[in-house]
This record gives sequence, structure tokens and C-alpha cells, in this order.
Amino acid sequence: MRLHVFWGFVFFALALPCMAQNADKIPIEAFAQLPSAASMRLSPDGDYIAMTTPHNGKMHLIIQGIDGQNGVAIPPGTDADISWFHWVNNNRLAISFAFTSKRNRVLVRETRLMGIDRDGNNYSPLVLPKKQHYTGTRLAQNTVIAQIQDDVIDWLPEDPEHFLLSIDADLNGKNEVRKINVNTGNFQELTEGFRGMQNYQTDQNHNLRLGWGYDPVTRSQFNYMYFAPETQKWTSVRKSVLGSKGLSPIAFSENPQIAYASGLSDKGTYGIYKINLSKGTLLETVFLNETVDYDHIIYDPEKGYPVGVQYTVDKPAFYYWDKAFEKLQASIDKALPGMVNRIVSRVSGQKKYLIFSSSDIEPGGYYFLDMQQKKMQYISETMPGLRPENLASTTPVHYKARDGLSIPAYVTLPRTGPKKNLPFVIFPHGGPEARDTQMFDYFSQFFASRGYGVLQPNFRGSDGYGKKYAELGKKQWGGDMQNDVTDGVHYLIEQGIADPDRICIVGASYGGYAAMMGAIKTPDLFQCAASINGVLNLAALIDGDKDYIGGRAWTKSMGLSGERAVMVSPHHQAEKIKIPVMIIHAKDDFRIPYNQARSMVRKLERQKKDVQFVTLENGDHTLDTAESRMQTLSSLEKFLHQHLKK
Repeated sequence: MRLHVFWGFVFFALALPCMAQNADKIPIEAFAQLPSAASMRLSPDGDYIAMTTPHNGKMHLIIQGIDGQNGVAIPPGTDADISWFHWVNNNRLAISFAFTSKRNRVLVRETRLMGIDRDGNNYSPLVLPKKQHYTGTRLAQNTVIAQIQDDVIDWLPEDPEHFLLSIDADLNGKNEVRKINVNTGNFQELTEGFRGMQNYQTDQNHNLRLGWGYDPVTRSQFNYMYFAPETQKWTSVRKSVLGSKGLSPIAFSENPQIAYASGLSDKGTYGIYKINLSKGTLLETVFLNETVDYDHIIYDPEKGYPVGVQYTVDKPAFYYWDKAFEKLQASIDKALPGMVNRIVSRVSGQKKYLIFSSSDIEPGGYYFLDMQQKKMQYISETMPGLRPENLASTTPVHYKARDGLSIPAYVTLPRTGPKKNLPFVIFPHGGPEARDTQMFDYFSQFFASRGYGVLQPNFRGSDGYGKKYAELGKKQWGGDMQNDVTDGVHYLIEQGIADPDRICIVGASYGGYAAMMGAIKTPDLFQCAASINGVLNLAALIDGDKDYIGGRAWTKSMGLSGERAVMVSPHHQAEKIKIPVMIIHAKDDFRIPYNQARSMVRKLERQKKDVQFVTLENGDHTLDTAESRMQTLSSLEKFLHQHLKK
């Protein structure tokens, strides 16, 4: 059986018009809209700007002069979405398109990489076929091409005509590396790769230095290959400092033998270290927070080398080992106090930057910073109609689970009105290997605008709080992870914040699973439950995920320890549901098959349960269209009002 890549869980021409400001009743459209400007980036010379913006409910790519002139629009395609884009040089951009398809009757997410000039001309594929592969019968044969075609590993900023791409064009389980001409797609193959190798890393001189992927025998244990500059050979380093210390290299220093690596500290959280790959030795700790893990490495947006890390206690924060960036960040934060300010783009060779600024009550805005002129100019908001003065603040809280574990969570209360005895929405996140933060969330803000309090619990198994906290969630679907959510409800009631007779549990993806399990395990605690693209048949999900690379390892963390999957599967426990439920599901959900929802609804209907079914005709697992978001929020508004506003 073939394995497939596993997908876990202004002034612009097409911008939406500003919506009327009404603090008491912000229109649903304001929350359901796609960002009017997203992923904004400057061209290397700073003369042009590109961003995605919505048109007819889907995100389009806009390229235009910094003065707003000479603009062109690139549509996403009928069944595809623009996943990302990048300025390769001053005249040419690369665009990744993503779409859902089936391979061997397995639903997968695919990508294609295209190139386009800034004036909209020379639109062409950047990944050319290496040779033909066929599948099927003798009577009907189909050409098979690589599923993932946008894994760029180095943009080669000093060679603006080329970039490096990792791809399994041979479909043999070995990702080769191509050096691709950005204008023609013609390529030179730098390495044919190794069995199971899916990822590569270059050093600061843009030479291949590291490869990693799954072990071809176990399909679960990671393997690392290092190209040593002194021997000019690829060697396995899994059993060196990587294996003994559990370190994973993620970026290189100026010395190609020295790498920045992620690893577990004696405090139980993941930090950043420097290691010598040639000698297999640990050199020093670069960053460590005793409470939370680091989020990701920060790279210089012009040169691409590592300059710091982002970490999140409640709101994202930044630590820089590059002192120039540390000083720059301090200047930006002084100019925009109380905000989380990210440096997202930079003009080549100049002290000119594009800044994205956001908070819990600010969806985000873009600023152009000229350090030479000491000027900062506001460019664009991202969600017209949502003003900070009309949105609700989000507060971090901690509560005790029944076994004494401290559970971090976030509470958002309506901006006006009483703060006690409120109708409440319990909103567990997806993943479950993910986490909520104190930052803006359109779902929570929508619920709060309708008079509901919102609880977002980071139950055990959530990311970001160290290895032990994450591992406490393994094999606890429907078990301790679910109990943590339940204990959060009891906390709200004990604090007098929530009205015990007006509480509904709502969630998406894994959160949708938790919502249905709440209706099954603790029906007396909730007045209603709603699932959005949720996991409803756990046994089927486990069986299906085995067809993906990494899927077998992932499924070992699912279910409840000591129990069969059906014991904690909403579909198989549907008879225990006593409260009204709503099931919302997208037809083109690439992660959780739509049939799970349809089958669950039919079973509930046969059992004469109170169930409402909402089918989203477009919009994938993440609700990536304005139409799907609008339909979801509108349905939830009516459902919640029916059962909580008594």
C-alpha cells in the first residue's frame, strides 16, 4: 500500500469595504470575513508589495507597487487555495497552491508550485516531471506525480535565479533535492536522497548539511544524516549527541559544524542548544524557559539565517541572540506598546521593515518602519469592522484538575454587562497536540459579542508546556483530557462566572470530538453541544490514518489506555447522548471525512435524538472560505440562542 504524507492538525483593490461599527451587535460578517490583507511581504528592493486578500469568499494574491499602483490579482483556482507565496527576486514570485484529492481511495492534501512575474506574466510550473510513473490496470493507466511539491528548503538569497526544493519525484520514499531555475523550472539534482528521508537543512553558506525523516524499517523512529564538511560524506548522527540527549538540529550557525538544536531540558521544557555535529557534543544552552517550550526559530527575513526564537507563556514573546534584532524589537515594542509585534519582511540592504502588530482585541495590522528616517507608517488593518474598543479582553487563568494537575486556560467575557452567572461556551481546541493563547480568536470574540462567556482550556496533551504535560494526554481521548475540560466547567461554576443551567460545549476538529464526548460522558453538565469538522468515529479515523506517513505512530497516542477505540468513539456511544447537538461538517474536509458526520447524524436520527446537521458545501477542515465561516457562525448563533438564552 502506498503511503501518503500525513497532514496533522489598506488600500488594496479587492479589500472588503469597512463595516458599520456597532458595539452592541457587531455583524456576523465581520467575524466570518477572511483577512483583508494577510501574509504581506515586501519585494527585496522595497518597491513592490504582495499579500493575499479575499475576493468572492476566497483568498487571492495581489501584487502591486508600494504606492498602490500597477496591481495584478492571481486567483486561487476553482478547487485550490493559495497556501503561501514568496518573493524569489525583485521580479519573480513563487506561489504554492494546495488542494484535496484522492490517491488509492485515500483522501490527501496536495500542493503545486508555480512561478509568476510581478506584472502577472510568465505564469508557469516550477516543478517539472522527472519521468513518468504509472498506476492502475492495463486498461486504464494514470500518470502519478509527487503529492507534495512545495517543500522549499533554501531560497538562495545570494542567487536570485534559483532555489532548493525537496521532493520525492520518483515516488520511491526518498526525497531528492533540486536546484531549480525560478524562471523555467529547469533543475539540477543535488542528491537522490535516502530511504525515508523527507526533510533537508542547509547551512548559512547554503550548502546541504542535514537530512532527516522516518526510519525505513520501523517507520516511526527518526533518522538524521549529516554531510560533514571535513569528510564530504553523509553519515548518520542519530546515535551521537542527538540520540543520547534527545536533540534535534533545526538550523546552522556561521560554522557549518555547529548547529542550533531543539532539546528537552532538565526542567521538562524544550529549549534551544548549540551542538557540534562533527564531534557529537553539546556546547551550550542558547534559550530555555522553565515554564513553556520555545515555539519556533526566528530567521532574518532577508538573509534567512537564525537570529532568535519565539516562545509563548500567554502571548508570544521573542528572544534574540542577534543583538541588532534585539535592539530593533525593543524599538518597535516601544512605538507599539501592549502589542505583539512581528518583523515579517525587510528591504534588502536597508533598515526598512514590515511589521505585523496584534493582540487579544486587535486582529492585526501592518506597519512600514523606516529606521533610517525614524518613521513608522500604518498600512493596513486585516479585519475591517472589528475595532479593539468593541472587542472583549481575554484573561489567562489556571484551575485544578481532579487529580491536582494545574490546567492553563483563557476566559473571555462579554465586553459589557454583568461578569457573573453568564451563559457560557466551552471551546476546547483542536489537535489535540496544539494550544490556545491569549491572542485574538474570531470564534471566541464572536461568542463574547453575543453575550456568552468563553472558556478555552489547554487540557493535558496540549503543546507548549513541556514533554510531561504533552505525554499526559497520550491514550487519553475521552479520558483525562476530557476530564480536564469537564473540570474547567466546574471551576467556572464555583467561581460564580457561569450559570450552571446555561452552558454549551462547542469545538472544531479534536475540539468537536471533545464536544460530542461531553454530551456523552457528562450530559447533565451541558445544555447543548456542537461539533465543527469533528472526529466522530474514532475507530475509523485510527484505521484511515495508518495509510499516511507517520500515521501509525500518531494513532498510538489516540483512544483511551486499556480500552478499545469504540469505547470512546462518539459514533459508537451515540445512544448516551441526551442533549441537543449540532453537527457542522465541510464536504471537502481533507482531514476528517464528511461521511463520518453524515453517518453520525443518521444514527442519531434513527435513535430519535435532537440533532441538527449543517453541511458546508465549500470550505475545508479549517473553514478557509468566508461562506463556510458565515454559515458556521450563523448556525451556531441560532443554536446557542435556542438553548442558552432561555
